[in-house]
Amino acid sequence: MTTVDQGPADVSDNALGSIGSHWGIILFLGITSVIVGIIALVWPGATVLVIAILLAIWLIVSGIFEIVRGFSRGLSGGMRALLFITGILSVILGVIAFRSMFQAVEILAIFVGIMFLFRGFGALFMGAEQKEGRGWNIFGGIVMLIGGLVILVWPGISLVTLAWVAGIWLIVGGIFEIIAAFRVRSAFKAA
Repeated sequence: MTTVDQGPADVSDNALGSIGSHWGIILFLGITSVIVGIIALVWPGATVLVIAILLAIWLIVSGIFEIVRGFSRGLSGGMRALLFITGILSVILGVIAFRSMFQAVEILAIFVGIMFLFRGFGALFMGAEQKEGRGWNIFGGIVMLIGGLVILVWPGISLVTLAWVAGIWLIVGGIFEIIAAFRVRSAFKAA
């Protein structure tokens, strides 16, 4: 069996053809991003509440899976105990979040704040270990640590601000996706 060696033009034509024939998907994603971004800007409190509800659902579902995984064969006693403990705690947090939407938002804030702290420490450690990009890693780590502390201290204000930032990011990204969709369509028609 012989293979035909495709030159650079053939490869780019195939890539353009596969993307260009589906330019509508890119357009749809762009429009959806803009709409979700506008919703996040107009109703940041509702956006945070929806995310908190999704987090509660995720906590319950992932907790159940952790408990089920705890019954798997071949696990050490410590690993089995860890899976049971994290699973049970996850389910309890999810149920607490569903009982009170205020608590759901607080749990979301705690998760986001802790995530920022872990990412901040990770960036600081990376900055300490690597020479390349050391300054930016240390700077980014400090910013993430400060952000995590701010979120944990003032969760309500911080989450609304994050909803606004996410909304702006979605709108800008959506506009770029819409522009890209029309450019891909034009390039596909021209080819």
